[in-house]
Amino acid sequence: MYPLICGCRYQVTHAVEKDATGFGWVSCGSEGELCSCKSKEVRFGDAEADAWVNAERWEPSSRCVASSFKNQDPSPGKVKSCQCHSTIAFCKDGRPVDLARCSGNGEETCRAGCDRNFGLQKAFADQSSSRPSEPRSQLCVGERTFELLWTCNRKRSRVPLGSHPHQEAQEVLDRSMAQLCADPSLDGQLSVFLDCEFLENYLRWTSDGSEWLEEAYVTYVGGSKDSKYEWQATNLVRSISLFSTRPVVVMVFGDEFVPPLSWRELPNVLVYRMLPITPRVSFNFNKIRAMIGARAVVGIQLDTDQIIAPGMDSVFNGTRREITDRYPWPMLPVHWMSRDRYPGNGYEAYVFDLYKEKHTMRWNHAHPTWTFWAVAFLCDLLLERYMGRSGSGQAIKAWKLQDVSRGGLMSILRAGGTSQESRAGNYQGWMIEDEDMLNVNLWRDGAAKAWCKFDLEPSLFLTRPFLQKNMYFDPQWYPDGVPLVFFSSHNTKNFESTDWLLTLLTQCTE
Repeated sequence: MYPLICGCRYQVTHAVEKDATGFGWVSCGSEGELCSCKSKEVRFGDAEADAWVNAERWEPSSRCVASSFKNQDPSPGKVKSCQCHSTIAFCKDGRPVDLARCSGNGEETCRAGCDRNFGLQKAFADQSSSRPSEPRSQLCVGERTFELLWTCNRKRSRVPLGSHPHQEAQEVLDRSMAQLCADPSLDGQLSVFLDCEFLENYLRWTSDGSEWLEEAYVTYVGGSKDSKYEWQATNLVRSISLFSTRPVVVMVFGDEFVPPLSWRELPNVLVYRMLPITPRVSFNFNKIRAMIGARAVVGIQLDTDQIIAPGMDSVFNGTRREITDRYPWPMLPVHWMSRDRYPGNGYEAYVFDLYKEKHTMRWNHAHPTWTFWAVAFLCDLLLERYMGRSGSGQAIKAWKLQDVSRGGLMSILRAGGTSQESRAGNYQGWMIEDEDMLNVNLWRDGAAKAWCKFDLEPSLFLTRPFLQKNMYFDPQWYPDGVPLVFFSSHNTKNFESTDWLLTLLTQCTE
């Protein structure tokens, strides 16, 4: 048992049962939780002993407790669960639903399960023509699975109305993406689709005047159904639902990943999709693509192995204040390790020698925050990485962001080629991953702003009263230790322990 913490006692209950597979009886909740079951055939009991009692009448979403089953207890003294009876569903054309494309274990059908032209690449080919974008009332009509939102073809993109304040952000984006869009080998790499299962949430968070999000969390994911990344992302979106008033964009890469059924019940979850990244570029550069593609005026990027805690929303205001027309770079939280080579560095095993020029700040963690002013930097970074994949050495034209002090970013973008410099497209060792390249490109531009460390190891939330004052210190950058802020946790890869931490944070903030 864990001790009394924060003056609250708690019992961990898993939000999701992961051992139910196949059709027939599938898990819908642990004892004490709500069980949503459309068939209304629910049983209560002990799966291990296969001891059950059935409900005579079940409302669409009732609680999994003995009182819902006339106080019958098939296994006294043990924690029980509820199961819902699921049947195979059919599409309108009479063919069975392809439930492998649907979330859950057959509890509900889905658009993808009946889409006979399923596939993100097919959707891109069908929808990226020059015809105008659909009116909002026509989004996701019929059984369409994916709806194109934005692409390099501006006529086919959902852009703000001319008088809307978001027009400024759109202009920065359009000018910043121009080189990426001009390269035929990158066709589709910036196209963004709405997963139509989340249409209702999309319409809630966007408007007729603009489909940009004013403030949003953004994460990215890929892979197969029911993978560890799905479970990690589930805890992340749950934490945002608990502790934030902002939406979260989950950018899915490819069409294999299936968002869990539970996400549809969270009103602030938006699921967008993009085509897979080009070959010979790390999957983690999808982080940059997600930041560009999310259309967030102010954004906070989170990896799937993170959760937020109360207070994280305040970082949006700080981001808006710090990242402007005169400082157009993303800001990252300082890393727990210093990677500079100098006497007395306790992190010598992690020294980063691949970039020989000046380091303008300590190594930072690749959990950036940004405003639309930083999109030019992000587009240049992505283009440079794409060019490096081929080994051709093709040069790119990068914006001279160091000149923003003279008139701001917008004046640079509007000046066009005269405000750009040639940058070799050769692959460098520091291009291997997103964190390396973010740090190097910020140093190269002379950027010098970083956040306090707000992405902490989960254990620090429990040992907070006993931490040393000089945590993560180094003699060059932070001789008195790195400032810690308990706004989010990183390295939350274990579902059960993270579920427990979320329960603790919830109980201790009530």
